[in-house]
Amino acid sequence: MVYFLSYDSNFYALDAAAGTLRWKFKTEGERRFIAKHLHGIEPASEPVPDPFDFYLSSPVVADGIVFFASGDSNVHALDAASGAVKWKFKTGDVVHASPAFDEGTLFVGSWDTYFYAIDAATGREKWRFKTGEDHEIYNQTGLQASPAVAGGIVYFGCRDSKFYAVDSKTGKQLWAYSNEGSWVINSAAIKGGKVYFATSDTGLLRSLDAKRGAELFTLDFHRWPMFSSPAIAGNM
Repeated sequence: MVYFLSYDSNFYALDAAAGTLRWKFKTEGERRFIAKHLHGIEPASEPVPDPFDFYLSSPVVADGIVFFASGDSNVHALDAASGAVKWKFKTGDVVHASPAFDEGTLFVGSWDTYFYAIDAATGREKWRFKTGEDHEIYNQTGLQASPAVAGGIVYFGCRDSKFYAVDSKTGKQLWAYSNEGSWVINSAAIKGGKVYFATSDTGLLRSLDAKRGAELFTLDFHRWPMFSSPAIAGNM
């Protein structure tokens, strides 16, 4: 099976060998994050869709369930074989980050500024973590980055320019690293006690100590924004 979400507001399941449709699920409607005076755009009273909200949520499959989020502000759990609804979880705004699954818990961030831990079997909220807000131009607000989980810690970047490490069981912040105004909207890679991620406007690739959040190195790409996620293969 191949699973994907589309801007037509449908979530599709295809036969991987033949490419034929197995089933599809209609969400409540796909849309981008919208705010007034977004990024300082005038007129200030006009709601504007965010042009940088260009990802859709990619699904994760575990225990016979496919999980994904959508612009209707819901996190969805569907039977992977039939598309039948298991549960849906309502957040306060658009959700375009991809969820991560670890030990029966689903982790995902929303444009409502909260990062959620959800019981994957029931759809019940375990905890939520508050990130920064920006009610003036809505530039430093919202979660686009998908999380990474390792060693009982969930790692994620935010448009509030911080990169967070949070205890996966309790939601308690372990550390936060400030990127001084630059978004982190890609997913982190983790290996050997080190976490790697990139920044947007400042174009920096960073490596931090995964336990303490101390900077190990920063590689400067001369302000070329980086929206894609790093991957590790061997020692590269």
